[in-house]
Amino acid sequence: MRIDIWSDLVCPWCWIGKHRLQAALDQLGQAGTSVDIHWHAFQLDPDSDETPVPLREAYVRKFGGIERTEQILASTQATGRAEGLPFDFDRGQVRVNTLKAHRLVWLAGREGDAGAVGEALFRAHFAHGRNLADTQVLVEAGIAGGLDEARVRAMLASDEGIAEVQAQLGQARALGITAVPTFIIDGRVGVQGGQPPQAFLEIFAKLGLTVPAIDAAQAASGDACGPTGCAV
Repeated sequence: MRIDIWSDLVCPWCWIGKHRLQAALDQLGQAGTSVDIHWHAFQLDPDSDETPVPLREAYVRKFGGIERTEQILASTQATGRAEGLPFDFDRGQVRVNTLKAHRLVWLAGREGDAGAVGEALFRAHFAHGRNLADTQVLVEAGIAGGLDEARVRAMLASDEGIAEVQAQLGQARALGITAVPTFIIDGRVGVQGGQPPQAFLEIFAKLGLTVPAIDAAQAASGDACGPTGCAV
């Protein structure tokens, strides 16, 4: 079975959804280890550049006030921590363009472990407040995904991967994807948002995979992030 995932590396629900999907795959046992996962780029803020803007400042402009911003950050952080993810929005997160980070994930998909690179980038941003357009941050994430440092630096210094990532972004538009994470499972079922593991297991069962008994009542719509913000 193949799962295609569109996400952005500064989307909190993409990190949460990644771990919820993995929890579901773990419950499949051996069948879960053979699932073929492909990561694709989506940009929540494609008009941003590489100039770091404090995340709270960007959110205040987007959501219209500090009170709403703090509500969103607090709710998201609590949800992430409940999943065992070390969200910490007091680490000085910044908004930057994520094109370079997506190019790194693309490279890892060809020559390393894209899932591990994505995990390193999510953690760098949400747990440590690091700049995802910074070369050193990207190099460290690449190494975490099995890439050679010199290879990552050479890619970042070139135009390599730009056309391929732009094609992924174009494919998202063609598919009508407007919020992430979006999962397309086995080319047949589309799932949007950070769904709970039970929801994924229910879909796997419908596609013929042997899974534990599922309480369908536990399956719920997941939250997602779009150009206008993230659900809370």
